[in-house]
Amino acid sequence: MSENENKAVENSSEKFIPIYFSDVVKGAFKFWWLCIILAGIIGGGMFFTSYRKYVPMYSCSETFTVETENARVSKGGISVYTYYYDATTATHLAETFPYILSSNLLSEAICEALDVNSFNCTLSATSVSNSNMFTITVKGPDPQECYDVLQAAIDRYPTIARYIVGNIKFTMITEPQVPENPYNKSSYVGDGIKGAVFGFAVGILLILVYALLRNTIRTKDDIKKELNCELLGSLPMVTFKKHRAEIDRSILPTNERVNSSFFESVRLIRNKVINNLDENEKLIMVTSTAPGEGKSTVAANLAISLANLDKKVLIIDCDMRNPSIKPLFGITDDNEELYEEFEYYRIVYLERFNVSVLTFAEDNEKYWKLMKVGFLKKYFNELKEKYDYIVIDTPPSGLVSDALSVAQSVDAVAYVILQDTIMVPRIRSSLDSILSTDTKLLGCIINGAASGHVSYGHNYGYGYGYGYGYRYGRYGYGYGRYGYGYGKYGYGESNEKKRSKKRRRKKEEASNLTSEAVSEASEDGEANVEE
Repeated sequence: MSENENKAVENSSEKFIPIYFSDVVKGAFKFWWLCIILAGIIGGGMFFTSYRKYVPMYSCSETFTVETENARVSKGGISVYTYYYDATTATHLAETFPYILSSNLLSEAICEALDVNSFNCTLSATSVSNSNMFTITVKGPDPQECYDVLQAAIDRYPTIARYIVGNIKFTMITEPQVPENPYNKSSYVGDGIKGAVFGFAVGILLILVYALLRNTIRTKDDIKKELNCELLGSLPMVTFKKHRAEIDRSILPTNERVNSSFFESVRLIRNKVINNLDENEKLIMVTSTAPGEGKSTVAANLAISLANLDKKVLIIDCDMRNPSIKPLFGITDDNEELYEEFEYYRIVYLERFNVSVLTFAEDNEKYWKLMKVGFLKKYFNELKEKYDYIVIDTPPSGLVSDALSVAQSVDAVAYVILQDTIMVPRIRSSLDSILSTDTKLLGCIINGAASGHVSYGHNYGYGYGYGYGYRYGRYGYGYGRYGYGYGKYGYGESNEKKRSKKRRRKKEEASNLTSEAVSEASEDGEANVEE
């Protein structure tokens, strides 16, 4: 392998390790509940199984000294029987004990002594090494039964053993006692803990597999490698510290809490967009694969950055299913900025950004007429004569066909991809749909880029979900909740009626204000002034 190839492998491995670690961290924050559930299920299952199977066992034993009979003839011709300690006999007794048990001789003798048909105990015998001591042990679930069986065995065993080793004499060392505590401790608590640890480990393993199998856009190189597209630039992830009070969370140049590096990245993307446009190309469509990727914020900041070049810029909110540009800029029907109002739309000029914003009427009946390719082309061509650049925010191209209708009516498309979020096959499918319209693809923008691993906590984001919660798409958007609108927080007719009533009520209150109060209200820019 050449030196250059070695360096390439080293660089790829250096990039892979933090990226893989980032995926592990993301998977841990996303599927931590899976580890808890598996730990609970497996741990609880093992605990219950062990608890049901646990049977306390008691042990009762007694040790004897073994003496073997020795016969000899005295001087008077009388046989004299004596006993002597014999270690060999004790060992022999222990070795033959299992055979005595298997022959049922001892068992029958014990049953006869206890006047029972059977007993639920096991017997065993051992000899103490290099001694004449011999131990009989009885084990069973009933402590009293163990004691009774042991006593019967002590009484009957010498008689049965006599046929094997001759006359023997047992001398009991200590009196046996009824066992009080089981010799086998309950293990269901330990088994439950082991099961919980095993279940948690299985969850961690699944997270590792999830991280390994994730096929998303993580680095700049993935844009060329996975999508075969040009990279317009990357925008850093923007987070806000947690505050009890309401703060400005908009990702706009007017928000001092947003780091300047974000807007510098926007300027770099703006320059590349301009360089990729031909002289007569003015209509720039900004879209993404799915909700929550920040395309609306990218579109808004791109428009503002273009306006900073002393260009006349218009941004159009073509996402009529779930308008995002109006809440992003804080536009309401009571805005005092100059605007033009027409049958299907109105244009508001935002002096603080030097940008005009076009929003369509939120009307289900007019929606389908506006989304026709013929209408859009004709209307966009009229607007091109009035503005230097027109930035168009559309719905996600991977979910609905609205973006394709707009794509056939614009000059170029900028595609926003949220780093390490959407699977590559889904992005490819969405891009193929855009490219099928024969519209120029300017390139892709990586949004929410972070070096190392991404920090997941109370990270507030932008784009879809703007003004509603944490980071991209935390609350998610589901198409079709209101029939023609999508998103948990999308705009529907019921919400529009409420806002209309609120506006009428405010106008009625304003008409009763004194001229002095009206003057103060216009100077302070406040909506509510006491009479």
